[in-house]
Amino acid sequence: MFNSKMYLVVLLVLLSSLCFADLIPPTFEITHTENGDVTILVTSDEDLHSGWVDEKLIWSVGNFYNWSLNTRLEKDPQNNLYAAVQLTEQNNTNYNFDMFKLENNGEIAETNLNWNGPGGNPLIINNPDENIYLGQPTIEVEGAVDNNNITYTFSTWNSDRWSTIYFSKIDADGNVLITNEPIITGIDAWAFGIRPAIDSNNRIYIVWSNGMHDITYAYSDDEGDSWSDPASLAYNADEQMNKPDICYDSNGNVHIVWQRYSYFNLLAYMKLRPDGSVAIAESHLTQNNTSVWCPRIDVDEQDNLHITWAKSGQNQGRAQYTKINGNLDANGASLTDDELTLIQEEVFEPATNVRYPKCIVDGYENVHTIYEQGDYGLNTPKSFYYRKRNSSPLLRIECPDDSILFVEMTGGGTGWEGTFTPPENGEYNVRVSASDVDGNTGVDNYQFEYPGTGINDQELLLADIQLSNFPNPFNPTTTISFSVTQTSNFVTLEIYNLKGQKVKMLYPFPNRGLGTRSIIWNGTDENNQPVSSGIYFYKLVSEGINIASKKMLLLK
Repeated sequence: MFNSKMYLVVLLVLLSSLCFADLIPPTFEITHTENGDVTILVTSDEDLHSGWVDEKLIWSVGNFYNWSLNTRLEKDPQNNLYAAVQLTEQNNTNYNFDMFKLENNGEIAETNLNWNGPGGNPLIINNPDENIYLGQPTIEVEGAVDNNNITYTFSTWNSDRWSTIYFSKIDADGNVLITNEPIITGIDAWAFGIRPAIDSNNRIYIVWSNGMHDITYAYSDDEGDSWSDPASLAYNADEQMNKPDICYDSNGNVHIVWQRYSYFNLLAYMKLRPDGSVAIAESHLTQNNTSVWCPRIDVDEQDNLHITWAKSGQNQGRAQYTKINGNLDANGASLTDDELTLIQEEVFEPATNVRYPKCIVDGYENVHTIYEQGDYGLNTPKSFYYRKRNSSPLLRIECPDDSILFVEMTGGGTGWEGTFTPPENGEYNVRVSASDVDGNTGVDNYQFEYPGTGINDQELLLADIQLSNFPNPFNPTTTISFSVTQTSNFVTLEIYNLKGQKVKMLYPFPNRGLGTRSIIWNGTDENNQPVSSGIYFYKLVSEGINIASKKMLLLK
């Protein structure tokens, strides 16, 4: 006999399972053994995934009387996302945004229509201690926030259109401190292209296209009170050099990308050292038959760079993604596409009417993007979408000396595993994260103490070790030296990379008595192949016990 109430209950249960099954993030089981090895087991209702998940529609309109949308994307320290679209049309000077707070998988958590920030200022204030700059609802203004929670904005829009860069400053409470102060004059900052970045020392960088033929930058070391003279980075009188973007890494290096028009638009890249010298000169990340439009760049915790761009032009194109190794240094020379790229020209939206993709990398190494889609021109339907690229699950290790190691996890489907051996004694904080195919990100933390085990009278004591290398940084060789005040049967020097992988074991030799020992590392692995630039750890091991370690920097 048909029971309508029972049928309704079953139907509701099924619908509930369909609606909420894909909202469960991955979970973790974290253990460590007596000798300090840490093992992470990850389980998930859905397959874990490295790659692009399905897009999500954020905003759309049937008729929009402007050539294109002006969208913005930012994140806060809790990895919440903020996406916005400018509401200004050709016949409507509504200088507001529709603003959306997104979950880490792109689901809309909050909707704020006709939003213009607290008190009309271009800030999202997440709490009294955290400002997140999203943008002003005008296409020509860009900005960034420093460590003191001060927001700096830059524009070229005024009566002297594009010949002067204007600077404004807003405090943590949204109060305007400086409004439209001219800081650089006598230029031609084409197409509103003033892109800022503020490093960990509060140095402010701005980059722009001067007259469409010269990628130019300037900086301030005193919170905008004074500015360096504009410096030309890449000039070509016969080709367009346009739409640059800028970011900095954990070591204070500056990375810049732009589009270079040479029949087809190339994706160009340059790296500056903290002192302003050129580490990598203008290099091209795309082939000559690829047309690039309006690249955007962000950096992850491993200092790798993530770039989104539109293939073709502003009228139509596909959304593309490129990942490059940000730790390289060519001593002022250019590098080839193959030398730079980790992921080369990956299409993440194959439609032919995509414009202005923007990207943000979160603390879990996932890449978030938004992009416009729809017909270019006045009075046409337009939309903007969100999409996420899940990283491979990573084991993030915070070592007692404040360095950070990343260990790639192995596995597939719904199960992954990673193992890590601590390089030194002390207290460790492990953070692991993983995302599933629906874009849900799970995070867990684990803390443990690694005191070392089984050390007897014949083994070296940490207090009796002197360990160093010179030169540091080095290229391509360095001499590692150590001295001891106790004897031990054997001592080994081992080299590890940032992922915790052993790169090379230097010749193990007897330690017969006191004194200083030294050995040269020539920057090669066990197969005598040169290793890449970056941070490496050298560890002193006695009787299988890791007793001391330090880090060194290889710069090529």
